[in-house]
Amino acid sequence: MKIIQRYFIVNLVWTTFLSLAVLVGIFAFLSLIDQLEDSGQGNYGTYQAVIYVILTLPRLAYEIIPIAAMIGGMTSLALLARNSELDVIRLSGVSEYSLAVLMGKSALVIVLFSIFVGEFVVPASEKKARYQRSIALTEQVAMRTKYGFWARDGNSFINIRKILPGNVIEDIYIYEFDDQDRLRNSIFANNARYVDDRWVLEEVERTVFDGSGVTREQYRRAAWESWVNDDLINLVIINPLYMSIWNLSNSIRVLKSNSQDTDSYEQAFYAKLIRPFTIVAMIILSIPLVAQRHRKGGLGQHAFSGALIGVIFYFINSASGHVGIVYGVHPFISAAIPTLALFLVLFWLFFRQQPALFPKTDHGMPAVPYQTRPRETQLQIQLKTRRQAKTAVSAFSSRVERSPGLLSRYARRAFQGFADLFSIARRNRNK
Repeated sequence: MKIIQRYFIVNLVWTTFLSLAVLVGIFAFLSLIDQLEDSGQGNYGTYQAVIYVILTLPRLAYEIIPIAAMIGGMTSLALLARNSELDVIRLSGVSEYSLAVLMGKSALVIVLFSIFVGEFVVPASEKKARYQRSIALTEQVAMRTKYGFWARDGNSFINIRKILPGNVIEDIYIYEFDDQDRLRNSIFANNARYVDDRWVLEEVERTVFDGSGVTREQYRRAAWESWVNDDLINLVIINPLYMSIWNLSNSIRVLKSNSQDTDSYEQAFYAKLIRPFTIVAMIILSIPLVAQRHRKGGLGQHAFSGALIGVIFYFINSASGHVGIVYGVHPFISAAIPTLALFLVLFWLFFRQQPALFPKTDHGMPAVPYQTRPRETQLQIQLKTRRQAKTAVSAFSSRVERSPGLLSRYARRAFQGFADLFSIARRNRNK
């Protein structure tokens, strides 16, 4: 069983990663074409577009992994079925449910790869990609350090320490200089919200430097006109789907403390938790789908079927999340419904009255492993042997009766004697 398990892992991983490489290449090319449309804005050119697409490759791979897993599962089983290896494995004593366990264990490799990419690679690469793109497009964000974002707006220098979801920024420092590069105003705001095309600063402390001295002023709220708008914030903020579970948890906590809407972040949080089960279910689903038609279609047909099923599930899963947010459904329910429906379909295919994975043998009966039901299989083979012997006897008897001459009469008598002995032996055996 360990040898079969390793064989399944190698086949599944190879076909899945090959499918993933092809799909990522196609979508990366389409993404590059889309990014080239923005070339010419600011400092954003072809080189910056290529770098952006390269940095977003992990995100593309993370999105496409379920589709690639479905294609890989169906293709690997189709390869085994085409070489009759699947039938040999079944007839060697591996039941349908044991085969599902083998595929489920093999899927864990794909699941671990998905978790690694989604938790460690995608957040860093996506943050780097969006930051470099924002610099090239706006020509305003000067640098990003551990102390936040620094930008210049005319004679003012702006430092934003925290950028939170929902167009909320915290710890804003604004330093205003005159034409002689002398500091005139220093403004600190605890937080700011983008309302009606402008920023509203809250808990503001302003320090004015003039020739007579230093003056401090405090305001509860103040309007702030600046080029820094919500479009720039959206360029910097990462989509919740591409954040790690830890960052999602922190963002949800911060939003709740500020009485903000957390549905999109909770939706992404539960979707990332359910994603491993989705990958396993889609790979196991390939077993009954391939078993039903592995003698009717080739590898291309199975790969196309896997891609079609994966794409349909991807759109259903995305639509379920958006519908849940719009209609106020609990994020866990809207995130889990597509995967739950997939498991229900999987259970129906495995537990229906006529199992899908029973390859046909040459005597027209379902192939049942000898370790599970040897008596029924032996009786089926004996029944076929008797039918073949009876057919042969009838054919030989009719041929002898049609042949003339003395030899035929002796042959008929001899054959009749052998037939009587065969009948007596069969009756005694049956008794």
